[in-house]
This record gives sequence, C-alpha cells and structure tokens, in this order.
Amino acid sequence: MGRAAWWFGAIFGGVGLIFAVVGFGMIISGQIFASRAVQTTGTVIQNLRSTSDDGVSYKPLVEFHDRAGRRREFAGAISTSWRAYNEGEAVTVLFDPADPDTAAIDSATERYFLPGIFAAMGTLFVAVGGGVIAWRVRRISTVARLFHQGTRIEADVVGCSPDTSMRINGRSPYRVHAQARHPATGLLASFRSDPIWLDLSTELSGAKVPILIDPGNPEAYYVDLAQWVHEDEFA
Repeated sequence: MGRAAWWFGAIFGGVGLIFAVVGFGMIISGQIFASRAVQTTGTVIQNLRSTSDDGVSYKPLVEFHDRAGRRREFAGAISTSWRAYNEGEAVTVLFDPADPDTAAIDSATERYFLPGIFAAMGTLFVAVGGGVIAWRVRRISTVARLFHQGTRIEADVVGCSPDTSMRINGRSPYRVHAQARHPATGLLASFRSDPIWLDLSTELSGAKVPILIDPGNPEAYYVDLAQWVHEDEFA
C-alpha cells in the first residue's frame, strides 16, 4: 500500500495540530489576560500605515492612562486594508495593572480574530489529515479482509494510464484498468487499481490480473498487482 497518503495525512495533521495549539493557546491566554485586566477608555491617536506586496494596511495606535496617570500607548493587533478606527475615536482598553504596557482594544475582532484564524485553520488541517489517515486505515482493513474472505477472479487488462486527478510532487501516478464479469451480478464490471508509480502498459498488454472481490458488495474489490509492483511503488 502507498505511503503518500500517510505522509500527506501526517504532515497536514501535524501542521494543523501546531496551528490549533497556537490558536487555542492564544484564546486561553487572552481569556486569562481579560480576567485580570483593568478596563479604561483610550483614544486612537494615529492609524499606522504599512506597505507590503499585498498593498497598504492600517493599524490603530491607541493612547490611554494607567492607574498612576501615566500615559501609555500601544498598537492594535489587527491590520486592515481600511482605517477601522478614526483618529480621535474613543475605544475601550484592557490593560494589565501589573504591566500596563500589555494592553489591547476590548473588541472581539482585536482579541479573537488572529487566534480564531489559527484555531480554525488548525482544526481544519487536523480534520483533513486525520480523515486521510482514517481512510487509509479503512482501505488497508478492507484489502486484508478481501485477501482472507474475498472471491478471486481474473480480469482482462484494458489499459494503464496516469490518474491526472492526483498529483504528488508534480507527478501523476498510474492506475491499471481491467474488466471482468462480476461473480455476484454476472454483469461486465470495470476495475481500477490503487495508484502506482509504474507504467505497466507494456508488461500487462493482453494480460489478466487477479481481482479480489466482496460478492456482497460490488464496490469492494482490490486489483492485486503484487506480481508486478513492489510495495514501495504504490503511490
């Protein structure tokens, strides 16, 4: 069975787990900060402008006074392509009384947008990676069951062609296509092998390949290419 799915699932899931941990960690950290923070009113004194390949963005610069009356200022957490705040606009500020330089605008966007993005992306990546691995595990289980309980038939090879719906490192793997009468239905059925990195067009021209079939489920089958393909050559 191929390794690409394992690598894809592991990488996607691993990256997603990192993103999710960072995102949810930021959310929890933000909640802890808010629980001990002091609320006051600040004023947007400037929209900080920055330029990148994506264009121009703005981030509010806010001033406020701490408990001791000292003036403090901080930049907002979110940059936008528009001025989200007007200069001179009053905003609610949360600051750490033990460290007044740690401050944030008290809005859902400022406090949760970035953590939410990380958490959502991480959760999605984990779901995709985990789904791929789960699918691969089910496939291995199905093939093992077919080897023990399936009906073995011989099918005529009708071709071996690239599966252009798949691309791994810029390459498309091949699939062997075969036809035979299904033992359960008596009808001519088409079978497609798992993806491989070999073009067996010449080797299998006019040949037959063994198919393992679940008689009770026409969709459950396995094209057994062990005679021609080493395990490492499966995509």
